[in-house]
Amino acid sequence: MVHLEEHHRLESLTELALWRYRTYLKEPGWVGEWMARLLARHGDDKDQPAQSLVPQYVLSAYELRTHSWSSAGLDTALQLLATPSVLVNRQNPADVVPLGPGVEEAKFRDGWAHPEAVTFDGGVSRGVVGWSGVAYHPQPDERALTMSQIVALELDVQALWALSSHILHTIEDGRDPVMPTAYGWRFLRSAYFRLTTARPTETAQHRVMREAILATSELPDRLRAAQDALRDSNP
Repeated sequence: MVHLEEHHRLESLTELALWRYRTYLKEPGWVGEWMARLLARHGDDKDQPAQSLVPQYVLSAYELRTHSWSSAGLDTALQLLATPSVLVNRQNPADVVPLGPGVEEAKFRDGWAHPEAVTFDGGVSRGVVGWSGVAYHPQPDERALTMSQIVALELDVQALWALSSHILHTIEDGRDPVMPTAYGWRFLRSAYFRLTTARPTETAQHRVMREAILATSELPDRLRAAQDALRDSNP
């Protein structure tokens, strides 16, 4: 895992959406180069030349330090942060551009909400989960979720998504999936129950966020399918 931190001053959520999608084009290559160098330097066989790597996924996390949204516009802002694709034209992935003039302003004026996004609050603060992301606004006078808690859950979800996708794609290619014993179907079964079962010390906010992320990502179904595939191939 590689962590890249950048600081930007943006004037609109459309600018943030553009920056997000454009980083998806350049950051995987940058991360792949650094991963290859680190593995060549610290791996078991340091005499081997560095091999090219292409990361499967880039997790972007944004912490907005200041904003000007009132209570009326905050809900729309959270919706747009969680589903930024509605602000840009991605027909050409190599050249993502704004969807059009006045689109963002119109959504704030009309109070827009994505039909497939799931909202959560747990009694305090507010959050929105969509297919493209999670947006969360903590109330300063409440015990809110921390950035590290949100990122930790997302890392678990995305890592298991990548693993299950690898297994299912292997099957789609007509091959039997082969995994190390430690990460076979029993590992996926354990991961499934860890993700879908509440813990005694879990807060209400963390529970509703976890449930919303799992519902929008469809990860539980993928984990079960990958688990069954591994069990059939490696009983």
